[in-house]
Amino acid sequence: MPEVTDRMTPRIARIDALHPAGCLFKVASSSESFRVEKFGGEEQFTRMLLDELRDGDVLFDIGACIGFVAIHAAKKGARVFAFEPDPSFRARLRENLRLNDLSTVDVIAWAVSDSHGHATLYSDGVAGLSPCLQATTNRDRGRVAVTIDTIDRGLARRELPIPNIIKLDIEGAEARALHGMQQLLKSANAPRAIFIEIHPTFLPTFGATVEEVHTRLAAAGYTVAYDEPRFDQILRIYRKP
Repeated sequence: MPEVTDRMTPRIARIDALHPAGCLFKVASSSESFRVEKFGGEEQFTRMLLDELRDGDVLFDIGACIGFVAIHAAKKGARVFAFEPDPSFRARLRENLRLNDLSTVDVIAWAVSDSHGHATLYSDGVAGLSPCLQATTNRDRGRVAVTIDTIDRGLARRELPIPNIIKLDIEGAEARALHGMQQLLKSANAPRAIFIEIHPTFLPTFGATVEEVHTRLAAAGYTVAYDEPRFDQILRIYRKP
């Protein structure tokens, strides 16, 4: 997403394109306008994810941001677990949930990774670029201490149910997150599809590569069903045969 710094008057935007009942979102910056009214530049990918959902599915929205996918998915009948460790983004997510009168979205405050502990999240706040667990830009960003944990641990302590679909968009931490859910991905109850945004320019700051992301999923029995370059990212859908 291009960096934007101008200010806007806060307003409520109604998006009707992805659900017949429409969805409401607070928009207070150009960054939020892009995420909401321009679909984050990912309208087709978002439509594909929503079309994948069946009534009653459990969706893990990892990197939920302001809740654009989570809210649309919940209105389609999915039970959504929205993972958002950034306090600023999480506050807007909760505000958007209230605007849509949704109670079928569980907000998870920890960052999905490959271990349990604490980490620094680099963030400009909800009006800026997406937060990241590594310093991926040359400019100064705010820093927030967050808890990190693994999906496998969350499942083992029964904080989480088994997901049918996973959406993963965490700014370069993809390989770490996948490492921390290998038991799930290799199990008989593995999610049938994973919608992932891969960040080739950010992955090296985590000591990872696009090939590692693919290898982790292939080792769990997933194959690529969709592959689209976007800006400096790659949008992919992985499925179990």
